[in-house]
Amino acid sequence: MNQEQQVQKPDKRPSISAWFNRGWDIFTSDMANFIIIGLIYLVVIFITSGSVVGEFLFIGPLSVSFFYIIFNKMRGHSVNIGDMGKGFNFFVAAVLSNILITVFSIIGYALCIIPGILVTAIYLFTPALIVERNLDFWGAMEQSRKITSAHLIEFFLLALVLIVLNFVGALVLIVGLLFTIPLSFAIVAAAYEDIVGLEQQGKQEK
Repeated sequence: MNQEQQVQKPDKRPSISAWFNRGWDIFTSDMANFIIIGLIYLVVIFITSGSVVGEFLFIGPLSVSFFYIIFNKMRGHSVNIGDMGKGFNFFVAAVLSNILITVFSIIGYALCIIPGILVTAIYLFTPALIVERNLDFWGAMEQSRKITSAHLIEFFLLALVLIVLNFVGALVLIVGLLFTIPLSFAIVAAAYEDIVGLEQQGKQEK
């Protein structure tokens, strides 16, 4: 697929409440396994948190893996915890996009909180596009920017709510993140399904 090809559905009015409802349904359809996946995600981040390099090498691929698992679930397949390694099939794109988005976000939050949230919003679909469309890091970032910019207010509000949701999860003795992290991924996946649409089989395997 040409990486410059537009992947967005015909323009439609997004519904944040519908995304949350759909994300909640996805999460609760196999809550136990999603919590285990969230635990794996948090443990890896905790173990690698002492090294900036270590964090960058894992967070991007694990985020791609999360979408791989959720999209498979949305296609009617069962959740496979072993698929948390699938994101490493897209290692270069996942790592480079994560580094760039992190740098852009840091700059945005340093200037003011609002630009930081805006960066988070416009690149929400990056890992999803990497796994669904097999795009490279810049192609996925650019497609995410183009798609979300069409509904910037809605995606800004979505990013803000997800940030608050995970902040609250962190306050609940960190344990809350076991619920809020997979739920957040499921909500973004629901938004992706609504705005972009899932392919019948996807392009997840290289």
